[in-house]
Order: sequence, then structure tokens, then C-alpha cells
Amino acid sequence: MKKTRVILQGALGRGLQTSCAGRLKTVDYAFMVEPFRLRNEKDGAWRCEFWGKVLRSAILTNFHLQDPELDAMIRKTVSDMLDTQTPDGCISSYPEEKQTTGWDIWGRKYVLLALLRYYDLVEQDERVKNGCIRMLDHLMTQVGPGKKEIIDCGWHDGLAASSILGAVVGVYRISGEKRFLEFARYIISTGCSKKNNIFNAVLEGVPPCQLGNGKAYEMTSCFQGMAELYLLHPEPAYRTICEKYFSAVCEREIFVTGAAGAKDVWGEYWYDGAFKQTFSDAGGLGETCVTATLLHYCARVAEMTGDSRPLDVAECSLYNSILGVMAPDGSRWAHVNPTPLTGGGSKVPADDQIGRGFKSPFDGHDCCRAQGPEGLAMAPELAVTCRKGGAALNFFEPLQALLPGGEKITVTGSYPVDETAAVSVEAPGVFTLFVRIPSFCTALSLNGEKLEITPGTYAEISRVWNKEDKLLMTFDLAIRETTAPADPAYTAFLRGPLVLATDSRGEVPEALFQTDYKGLHLVDYISAGKEMCKENTLTVWHKL
Repeated sequence: MKKTRVILQGALGRGLQTSCAGRLKTVDYAFMVEPFRLRNEKDGAWRCEFWGKVLRSAILTNFHLQDPELDAMIRKTVSDMLDTQTPDGCISSYPEEKQTTGWDIWGRKYVLLALLRYYDLVEQDERVKNGCIRMLDHLMTQVGPGKKEIIDCGWHDGLAASSILGAVVGVYRISGEKRFLEFARYIISTGCSKKNNIFNAVLEGVPPCQLGNGKAYEMTSCFQGMAELYLLHPEPAYRTICEKYFSAVCEREIFVTGAAGAKDVWGEYWYDGAFKQTFSDAGGLGETCVTATLLHYCARVAEMTGDSRPLDVAECSLYNSILGVMAPDGSRWAHVNPTPLTGGGSKVPADDQIGRGFKSPFDGHDCCRAQGPEGLAMAPELAVTCRKGGAALNFFEPLQALLPGGEKITVTGSYPVDETAAVSVEAPGVFTLFVRIPSFCTALSLNGEKLEITPGTYAEISRVWNKEDKLLMTFDLAIRETTAPADPAYTAFLRGPLVLATDSRGEVPEALFQTDYKGLHLVDYISAGKEMCKENTLTVWHKL
């Protein structure tokens, strides 16, 4: 699979480098493989998910960074994991008598996703491909028509187990074996939940918080799997369902910070969160796992539709709720965004949440500590995406994009701090550049000639590009005010894609941006609360 490599050089690029050095290159990958070698997970915990989650983050990060040390670690641990596969094809951390219960299928999903990403981005190793095929064939001896129903497996009324759908589609994609296509369609036919058929319910207008048991992360993964099947076999009903779900989530669940998830202390459920983000009793506001999964879903919806809205959502999430919950050295991530957003909340690393009932079953690992790097690794994936005859430029911080056909796109400037970004293209022959026009973009010019733009869409520029051609984007980065959906007494402040907040420290020396406004000292959300302790609080929603 040929993909675009993007070298980000702004805030997202620096964050990716920090995540690689501070987390992904420090993990003991052999330690994470050991439960699969021993198959001793009998306590209903979730050790089974960490190898796949962390490794797929490492693979995607390293595809864009190309760090030789991390590459060697990736290759070694994939070989180690494949060594745990038994003659029947099984790779699992659960003993045979416990398989398909608890988090077993969920964990197998993440092993498959990591192996599939390795096959796509590292090398098309037949051992990896065959390992995936054998894994899925083994699961299909345990689950499916005439066997145990997938919605009767594991947690959250079937949502967790059913979320393997995307991995099933991936194995079908690399193998072409029709039995895997039929298994994917079987999973969709179950509706993925014992409580209701989540796909039919979306068509009926049921809100996200009433789909299944409302578990946001697992549920969104199911819709993501349907979207991925649509991209291989375009069935109109699948697209309609996926678009309706995306629209409902945007309308009802996403916070001003681009995070999502609420209800319990960890922020794991759909809960009409957009309307409750100023409440003090809505649970933790924005689980990092949910936000990272939302980024994946944005990518799939954008690929299905060609619309710019998913990239608007993704940009907000990346520049705020993803970068904002990573520790300065990249080693730790907050499980939830600071709660409440109306003041007094702090960014607390997941492994510091012992007092809130958190207990890692596995050497300090946490789902969000694993998913944060994955969310951040989506930044270069989404910054420049291939389209027929060209590419879409979605993000505007300094970057270089190397396309599969040898084309090169370069962006210079210091977005999102400064008001302009310059774009150049190197391509043989006619090349079409689709430029996302965010709501705060005020002008687009080519070699000094103003082009017509419509915010919320793409500008399409098709031409033979010369080295001297200069495409200039201009942004209005004046502070914007927005009121809370459920309480107009609360105001939040934005500047371009950045959410601004007040920090208990006042001025923040390391801030990406800060200014005084209406009697408040505002700093970018990334930098606010960055000491990541309970004493360093911040406020996003203000009563003026």
C-alpha cells in the first residue's frame, strides 16, 4: 500500500517527535507480548489490548518520522508476537476456557490492527499476512453463524467484541478471501449490540447516547468498520448510516475543545455531552480514547464523502484535546480533559489517577496512555490526503508531503500562530490541489491573484505547477467568542483552530500563544495546565 508521508514541522510535528522519544521508544514491547505467550489473563483485565494499541501507534508514527531505532523495535516485537501463535492460529492472552469472554476479542482486534498496519506500512511480509488470516480463521471457529453470537461475547452488550469489524475488513482487504467479507457482513447484521441494532437505530434518528449502552469508543469503532467496508464495497445504505452517525455525534457530543465522551468519571460514554460540557455533574469530559477514535472516524468519513467538515473536527481535536493532554516530555497522557471546563479542573496523567479508582493491571499502562500517541499519529495521516488526480491539503502548519506518485507539497509559515501560510507544489504534468477552507480563512491567492473561496468547502486548483508558483492562504486570527450550547452565560474563546483558556499560573512562559483579552489572560489550551498536577488548574468556559 503506497501512502503519503508527511513531515510536520509545527506544533503537531513537535508533538509527534516528543511522543516518539518520550513514550514509544521507551516501552518494553517484550513485556507486553508476555501475556500472549503465557495465556494467563484470567482476571477480566485488559492486558490484551496494550501490545496492539501501542504498536500500531509506533508504526504509524514511524512511517512519518522514520526513526531507525524505533523501526528495529517494531520489527522485533512483531516477530515475537507471531511466535506466540499456536498451530490452530490463535493469538490470545486468554486461556482457552476463557476465550471470547471479557476483553478477549477486543484484545485480538488490536493485535490484528497492529499486524495489518505493519503489513501496510512496514513490509508486506507473508508471515504477517498469514498470521492475520490464521488468527481470524481461528476466531471464526468460535464465533459466528451457528456458533456463539458475537454480541454475546465480552463487554458492553456486544459492542466491544463487535468492534473487531474493522480488523475483519482489513484481513479481507489484504487477503481477498470472501469468507472474511461474509464474516464482516455477519457482524453488521447483528447490529453490534444486544440492546438495539445501532445501525438501524441511527437511521431512525436515535441519538448516540441511546445507541447500545452508549459506550462511545467501542461504538464508534463499529461504525468505523462499516465505513471501511463501504470503501471496499460501496453500499449506499452504509454511507447513509455512517454520515448520519457522524452528524449526530458532531451535533450532540463534541466539546469546544474537540474532545468527546462524558457520563462516568472517565468520560467514556455518549451523554449529549455537547450540551452538558458546562455541567458539574456530567462525569469526566473527554476520554482520550474516545477522541482518538473520533479522529479515525473523521478520516473514514472524509474519505467516503470528500467533505471538509470531518477535517474541521479533526483539526480542532488535534490542536486542543490531543496535544493538550500529553505531558511535556511525551511520557504520559491524561485519561480525561480537565473537568469541569468551567474552572478548577486540571490535566492529571492517567497513572496519577489512583485516588479516583484507577488501577493499572499492567505496569502503569492505561488505555489513554496508549491511545494518545495514536491520536497524535493521525495528524500527518490527515494533513495531506490523496485524491484522484491530486491531493487534499487539510492542515496548514509547516510541512512537507511526499506523495506516492513522487509529487511534493510544501507549506511554510508558522500557522496557527501567524496569519498566513504559503504553499508550493512540485508535480509532473497537471496536478489538482484541493485546499480545505476553514471558517476563519479570509483569502486565497495564487501568484498574487485572488481566488474565489467558500469557507467550509475545498478550493480546487488544477494546473501544471511551476517551482515559482506561490499559493498564499490568509487567516483571520482575531479572537472569536462562542457561547455554550446549553448555557449562553458561558463564553469560550478561540483563535484559529486554538481554544484559549486561563491558567492558574497567569502567564505561561512556554505558551504557543497568549494574550490579555477582556480582563483575562488567555493561553492556548495545549499549554494551559501543562504542569499536569491538581494545583495547576485551567478554565475554558467563562462567565464574563
